[in-house]
Amino acid sequence: MADDFSALRSFVETRRLRPALGALLALSVAAGLWGRLDMTFPQAFGHLLTPVPVAVLMPIPFACVVVVSLHSTMAGFEAGAARQVRRIDVGQLGTLAVISAIGLIAGLWLTGTAETVPAALRNLLWWLGIACLSGWGFGRRLAWVLPLAIAVPVYVFGVVDGEVSPWAIPKLEVNVPHSWVVSGSVLLLGFTVLFLERRWRVPR
Repeated sequence: MADDFSALRSFVETRRLRPALGALLALSVAAGLWGRLDMTFPQAFGHLLTPVPVAVLMPIPFACVVVVSLHSTMAGFEAGAARQVRRIDVGQLGTLAVISAIGLIAGLWLTGTAETVPAALRNLLWWLGIACLSGWGFGRRLAWVLPLAIAVPVYVFGVVDGEVSPWAIPKLEVNVPHSWVVSGSVLLLGFTVLFLERRWRVPR
């Protein structure tokens, strides 16, 4: 029993799970405090500034925290037990993703912004997939790179002639069917390449 507790403690410390859970809690509180506010982005093509609810932007940091937490300070050692570590990684990603969804829903619901929950969840799927792709391409410590790089063109160039472009998935109305299909597909793709491609054997 003591050995099991020691192993669990070592895992939590090497993955820095306590700071990750603390960050998710802080983000949940932030979603509740500021989710009803709007942010404006400069628009290309001469359009007026477009207000974007903070609630639909909050999935970006949630997704980044979840995937960055997969980085381990003992990545080289873990590579020697790749199959077992992969199962742990999948479980960790799934658990933290569910915690993120619950925290996001709770924060928005308790502060009277429940109408933004569907769009926030749709965007969480999208940004988790993007963060996974970033973790695969640049290393898990840099899972935040692609989400930030993609957020800029989505919210600055995503409106053309007064209409949201079909490719600007996180900016689309939640009732646009293909936005859910694409978000789910991006998550599946990101999950697959992060865990099944050979590069996961040496986690970074």
